[in-house]
Amino acid sequence: MDNFINLAKQGYEAYSDSQSNNVNKTGGHEYNSPNHSNQDQNASGGGPDIDHDEAVRTASSQGSGDSSLFSSAMGFLSSNKSQHSQPVDEQGVQDAHRKVYQEGDGSGLDASLLGSAAALQALKSFTSGGGSSSGGGNMQTQLISMAMAEATKLFDNKGAASGNKQDAVNGAAMTVMKLLVQSKFSGTTGGGNSGGLGSLMGLASKFM
Repeated sequence: MDNFINLAKQGYEAYSDSQSNNVNKTGGHEYNSPNHSNQDQNASGGGPDIDHDEAVRTASSQGSGDSSLFSSAMGFLSSNKSQHSQPVDEQGVQDAHRKVYQEGDGSGLDASLLGSAAALQALKSFTSGGGSSSGGGNMQTQLISMAMAEATKLFDNKGAASGNKQDAVNGAAMTVMKLLVQSKFSGTTGGGNSGGLGSLMGLASKFM
């Protein structure tokens, strides 16, 4: 597997450069406007600053399946907040990712674990610069959108030993949410594009 910490550095630098002219805008009007009233309620408690509607729109445009797949996944996150602080099975996720993306074999994996592998692939893409221009919303919203979309495509290509596409999307969304919460990757020290950026390094380092 590629060295995630190097990918994170590249993504961090690329995103920082792209945002250098907007430094005075972070935490400003665009993050407090009515258009962002549907952000995750965790935001008020210091959690990831995720715009649910934007996540659904972006995932729908990038993935396969009806938008209800992604809307249901966001609802799943809201209904299972107690799971956000539970640790990710890092070894299990890495093994699943290797099996699917390097060996091309998804047999034996349930849909939820397939989704977790997709989440790791999305993180890889995001930290290598794919998130700076992919979809709308802040970094956290982009990352969860990419993970859900990737899960639908992976399920279409590989299938799963058990579970359905919704389980895969839910698994991807929950894996990203756990990583975001546990890495403190949030916009609490500024807008959605500041403060939490540095924690991308810690997030990626989980998968070295």
